[in-house]
This record gives sequence, C-alpha cells and structure tokens, in this order.
Amino acid sequence: MLRTALFLSFLLSSLVAQAAPLRIGVSETILSLPLYIAESEGFFQKRGVNIEFVNCVGGNRCVKNMLDGQTDLATATELPVVFNSFTRNDFAILTSFVSVSNDLKVVGRTDLNINEPSKLRDKTLGYVKGSASQYVLDLVLVYNGIDPDTVKLKTITPETALAALANKEVDALCIWEPFASRIELELGTDVQLVPIPKLYTETFNLIAMQSAIKSKPQELERVVQALKDSTQFIQTHPEKAKALAAKRLKIPVVVVDKIFDDYRYRLSLNRSLPRTMEGQARWALREGHVESSLPQPNYTGFLYPAFLKAVDPGAVSLQ
Repeated sequence: MLRTALFLSFLLSSLVAQAAPLRIGVSETILSLPLYIAESEGFFQKRGVNIEFVNCVGGNRCVKNMLDGQTDLATATELPVVFNSFTRNDFAILTSFVSVSNDLKVVGRTDLNINEPSKLRDKTLGYVKGSASQYVLDLVLVYNGIDPDTVKLKTITPETALAALANKEVDALCIWEPFASRIELELGTDVQLVPIPKLYTETFNLIAMQSAIKSKPQELERVVQALKDSTQFIQTHPEKAKALAAKRLKIPVVVVDKIFDDYRYRLSLNRSLPRTMEGQARWALREGHVESSLPQPNYTGFLYPAFLKAVDPGAVSLQ
C-alpha cells in the first residue's frame, strides 16, 4: 500500500513537472503572502499544478500583463478590474484571498507638519494612477472636506515614491505596504504617517482570463485549493508566515509584525465585492477617470465562483 502511494505521488509530481506552467502575475506586497506560502510550502505541487510566478510591482501592472497575454492569471485589488471593465470583459475574479482596511497609507513630510488629513489642503500629493492609491487618496480628501481641485496631484510609481518625498517633489503621498514601511525606514523622522480613517476595505484577488477558465478549469481549481491551504497555514503558523513575508519583501520582521494583524487571510466571494466595485465605477465615471459616456458594467459578470464553490462552498455568498 505504501509503495503504491509513493508511486502515485511520484507520478503526480512527474505529470506536474511536465505540464506547461500556469503563469501568475504576483504583486510585490504582503497581500500576496498566500501565493508566497503556497510556493515555499509546496502546496501547488501537492495539489498537482505547475506554477510560474511573474513578479510585478502593483496589481494594476499585474492585470495589464495578464490582459497583454504575458500571464494567465493576476493578483490585484478589485480596482484594476473596475478600470478595465469598461473596455473588455474577458477576465474574472476567481476568489479574494485577503481583505484589509489600512494597507494604503498616507505618508507626509515632517518639515511641513503634515500630521493630520486637514494639512493636505493646498499641497502637492502623489498617487499611483489606476490603483487603490488613487481611490483612497480621493476618499481621504473628500471625507475631510478638501476639494481635490484645490490640491496639486502628481503621479508617481511605487519605485519612485521614496525619492519623490526625499527630494520634496511631493508633500505627501498615498502608497501601499511594504512601500510605506520602506519609506519610513529610509527617511526616518523626515516623514510621518498621516492618520486616516478606515474608509475602504480592499480585497486582494486571484483574477484569470476567460480563456484560461475555459481551457484549464482543473488547474485553476487546484490553484484555489492551494491558496486555501496557504490561508490555513498562515492562521496556524503565523510566525513562519511573517518570516517568509519579511524575506520576500526585504523588510525587517519587526515591521511585518507591526502590520500583520491588519490583514485577514481567507478565501471569499461575497456580495460586498460587486457592491464595492459598483461604487468605484461610479467614482471613476464621475471623476473622469474613464470615458463618461461608457455604460457601467454589471460586476457580478466579473466574478467566477465555480472553483471556490468546489473548494470551499461556505466561502461564497453572493446572493
């Protein structure tokens, strides 16, 4: 019996090794931790699926790479899905695997005493276009009674965020982890976090092309199963998960430890997701971020729950 089991295990591993890998665009963020865990702990191999990571900085780039045919899947918040939904519908969210209300941080210059949101008025503010950074910064301004037209907005990238603050090209900026923590570590007392209310709960999602959904359904279900293995691992082995996050993101474990409990790692597809996307679509249309004449899509059509239902039926609640 043991010999048979070993043979089957070897056969499965051989078949996985021979299969063309599924390419996943993995964003450089602690939100991607379930992907990192699945790779390091062998959960993809255990579930019989061959995976190749294509690293990218920001979910908006991961989605662009996928839509350009460079990958089969992408990891991103729901916002890049919303932006691209106005012009195409050949992709869908398979599952969310983490949610968080304060991954996005506003970092301000200390010399300007930007220590509260009201101090953002009349300032030069940096944001990453087409990402949750853009959305959250706008929410913060409006919530605090600041007309976005009264500030100077400057597009940045995650890679240029630190230099933009250091060289005083911006007075403050909105950026996600680990970039916010890296800026704090590098610039020290020259910057400070601006306390902002939790106005938005973002999800980080596994997104697939419809072509992959149709041609590789078994492999995609196995990927979802491996992510479930990972989220369970994070819950039962948090210290090991923190150490891996620190290693992959090149930040001290103490920094990961400070922010780790903010993130809720679990698989889900629930009714709040399309509602959030509808609100983001209205914002994008209203603010001119997409062509105002375009119709607003139906976002239930951008969710594909079948794989998650097969893996964890209780994680799906879209009615």
